[in-house]
Amino acid sequence: MLMHTYEESVNWMRSQAEYAELVKLCYLDVDNLISAQRFASSDEFTEVKNTLQLSNSSKKFKILDLGCGNGIASFAFASIGHDVVAVDPDNSEDVGLRATERLGSVVQSGSISTVQAFSEALPFPDSTFDIVYARQALHHFSDLYEGLAECSRVLQSNGILFATREHVITDEKQLQEFLGNHILHKLHGGENAHTLQNYISAMQKAPFKNIRTFAPFDNIVNHFPTSNADVRSWLYKSLEKKLGVIVASILIKVPTVQRFYRQKLSHGCDFPGRLYSFLCNK
Repeated sequence: MLMHTYEESVNWMRSQAEYAELVKLCYLDVDNLISAQRFASSDEFTEVKNTLQLSNSSKKFKILDLGCGNGIASFAFASIGHDVVAVDPDNSEDVGLRATERLGSVVQSGSISTVQAFSEALPFPDSTFDIVYARQALHHFSDLYEGLAECSRVLQSNGILFATREHVITDEKQLQEFLGNHILHKLHGGENAHTLQNYISAMQKAPFKNIRTFAPFDNIVNHFPTSNADVRSWLYKSLEKKLGVIVASILIKVPTVQRFYRQKLSHGCDFPGRLYSFLCNK
């Protein structure tokens, strides 16, 4: 089977009307500044800022955006004043480092610099970064442990790794089902997924500590494009059906009820490639 470059694959998807919404949801607009601005203002990035405690911080952090792609996260972090080093093996004009470089020319407060490299051999000294952020990147590593070990090496002591939207499978059968249904994998290859335990074991070995796992419906980082309002609406309808309008109107405001409902949704989420995120410290 003839395989295409990632850039060629994305361009083909853009030409197909049936994939128009998927292209938008993946932040793969032809104009990546439009994608970057949309991501920077998204509920997902708001949750990322809150998780990393960036929303009310005046400190300027040095952030490694690992597997940066077309630079949407690099732009978002730089736009709130941080210095970002964007790393990706893809140097293409449209979906790789040269696309990210264009975004670096329009940020006002922080900065973006780009480096072409693979995660398993990061060209930085030890203890360079405060934060390593990897959105949908770990499952692309050719060696999960080696890539994570490099993330640990380049982080400062107690630095943070936030790896988001990682594909999880239960077994080899689920992996093959996931790959068989992934349109970009059919065109380009390079997709992968791991069991939850494989991710956690590799992080422990890297080594990382204080590993926190976010299940598919724990927050919007994982369940985007489903919104928080969607989840709240589902909960309200469930409560209303069982308990009536008055009780539902009261319980929908209780954080514990919302957390329990999200846990229930996550527990029932077992499709191949479901999304998890991980937060840990060096």
